[in-house]
Amino acid sequence: MRRTLFAAATALSLGLGASAAMAGEIGPANVGSFIYDQNGAAIGSLRAIQGDQAVVWVGFYNTPGNHLTTVPLRQLSADNGSVVLSGVTPSQLAASN
Repeated sequence: MRRTLFAAATALSLGLGASAAMAGEIGPANVGSFIYDQNGAAIGSLRAIQGDQAVVWVGFYNTPGNHLTTVPLRQLSADNGSVVLSGVTPSQLAASN
């Protein structure tokens, strides 16, 4: 029991599991997740988080024009376990480089 409490306290102090505790915020645990637009269509995946920027892979491996781009981290949110990008359309992302 004592070890379990210590492990839980250590994980919380290191920030592990913080993204699950704070719904709506994106963190390192979300890297690798698919990203959806506000209509629920998959538009890419979250590749990395660097400071206040998110590196997004737009498109998929078999789609022409797929590429990496950055978006402000504040434009991403967690909604029912999905990562949602707001404030930009998929066509705007496709045009960004």
